[in-house]
Amino acid sequence: MDSLFPVNRGGTYCIPGPFGAGKTVLQQLVSRHAEVDIVIIAACGERAGEVVETLKTFPGLLDPRTQKPLIDRTVIICNTSSMPVAARESSVYTAVTIAEYYRQMGLNVLLLADSTSRWAQAMREMSGRLEEIPGEEAFPAYLESRIASFYERAGVVKLRTGTTGSVTIGGAVSPAGGNFEEPVTQATLKVVGAFHGLSRERSDARKYPAIDPLISWSKYAGFVKPEYKEKCHAILNRGNEISQMMKVIGEEGTSLKDYIEYLKGDFFDFVYLQQNAFDSVDEATSKERQIYLLEFISAILDAEYNLEDKAAALHFFQNLRQLMRTWNSAEYNSSEFKNIESQITLFLESKTIKKDK
Repeated sequence: MDSLFPVNRGGTYCIPGPFGAGKTVLQQLVSRHAEVDIVIIAACGERAGEVVETLKTFPGLLDPRTQKPLIDRTVIICNTSSMPVAARESSVYTAVTIAEYYRQMGLNVLLLADSTSRWAQAMREMSGRLEEIPGEEAFPAYLESRIASFYERAGVVKLRTGTTGSVTIGGAVSPAGGNFEEPVTQATLKVVGAFHGLSRERSDARKYPAIDPLISWSKYAGFVKPEYKEKCHAILNRGNEISQMMKVIGEEGTSLKDYIEYLKGDFFDFVYLQQNAFDSVDEATSKERQIYLLEFISAILDAEYNLEDKAAALHFFQNLRQLMRTWNSAEYNSSEFKNIESQITLFLESKTIKKDK
């Protein structure tokens, strides 16, 4: 997320995705590792079981910044689907008002709204009872302005004391059937600064976090150099093109060069974009480690390899993937980290075609 789709402090982003794609788990990871002082979770119209799970889980989660329970700096607005519709609509405004209160104290606040789709459904129901003129899919005509006014309350403010405070807003969207063309998702995309689109295909393939790099984007400038981001997007797009082609003509009809390009895209996805949420090292990585790994992987993607056929290419990248996955679980700059890096370097040298100077 930080490398390819960053979110700046005081910014806005949305996480649309079908049910069961991992939005709640992703929000828990973000709340643990975000560089903020206060986390506010607006459980808007959530199922009672999920709210209870959140209340049980957060006291047991250790805050990596303070080494205390995460619940000590977390505010949870509990609004279940069994509560009145009016309460569901007000829960989002309650959360953002509390966030602004802490911001005026000079604190950095992260507000996670889960989910804004149920908030929009509450607005639709209230609008219907008031006999207002409906808009697209029976949502009220003012849906876009309401969503925009909510996200516009994010930002960084400078206080009279000279200190600064901020509110960063992240909203989960649950479109029916994972359809990103529905009104709530489209209205949200018009106002947010980053889009982390979750894919059912990736979650079914156990590729977590299930953020689809082919459709996601960010308007914010991160710490990764633009040329590296462009290279990463290019290798992912090229790998996807070849993958779609292979589904039609088969692996046999693909040239060795194209097959290696496909394996490189799959390799980058596996070792860099996918993370293990149950590994204390791999679940969140520092800025320095991300830059170091991206430069290291970039050199691997640029290199040419002496591979006789497709079977040899597949075997080579499978072994390389396992070495990199083990490397991802090693503490940065530890002796284990350096030993595995040496193994990877030796393994690469055995197959790399050295270019003439």
